Amino acid sequence: MPRIAARLTVTLLLPLCRLADAFVPFTPHVMNSKNIISTRSFTNQIYAQQQQSNNHDNATKSFDTFFNRFIAPQLDDPFLPLADVGVAQIVAPSLQVFWLTVNHAPTPSWLTPIVFGSGSLYSSNMRGSLLAPTLIHGAALALCWILGALAAKAYEADALRPLAAANGKMSYNTVFMRTIQAGCFGTGLLILATQLDLLLEFHRWVQPGESDEIDLRLLTALVELINDVFFEAVTLISWRLFVAKQNAQLP
Repeated sequence: MPRIAARLTVTLLLPLCRLADAFVPFTPHVMNSKNIISTRSFTNQIYAQQQQSNNHDNATKSFDTFFNRFIAPQLDDPFLPLADVGVAQIVAPSLQVFWLTVNHAPTPSWLTPIVFGSGSLYSSNMRGSLLAPTLIHGAALALCWILGALAAKAYEADALRPLAAANGKMSYNTVFMRTIQAGCFGTGLLILATQLDLLLEFHRWVQPGESDEIDLRLLTALVELINDVFFEAVTLISWRLFVAKQNAQLP
């Protein structure tokens, strides 16, 4: 009986010793080195596959969360997007046209009367001839801003009113940073739209130095892009800070 019990004990403990030897490098070597290496390699492959699967799931969840900002946004102020459109489409482009006119600067290429066939929507010497192109160009800028604001979650409550700081004053850091993030996203969309416009105009990708005509067109597009970003940034940052200050006075 003692011999049978001893054999049974060895039979039961041997698999456990092998498993421990596969994971703990300094246990007694019941298995040989080749089996230990193969077992560890198999375990590492399983762990790597699990990590890859977890990373893929996290990336999918992050993409879904980001995509939901556009299809199911949180609008704590449902009328603010409409007000933002008015500021980005009308106020900022009009301010740009006024500033360029006062300083006798060259007018943008998009600021030309709309022509239908042999006639135009407005006569060039009539008031309002530049209204339609300004609104059309402003609509594209407003679209870039709205998409950027949705991406930056700029319509949530913490981006619409300042937070109380430790010293008792109001902190506008969140409001300002959300506005900057939205502007950066909108600027990226505007750059992409400019590239597509040049592609449709020349029917190919163009580079500086190919010809004087291309250099002039690229320089014009660059200057207009900088002007659009500057006037939109000044106008929208001022507008958002004003809205946050007004919201801070609400109970």
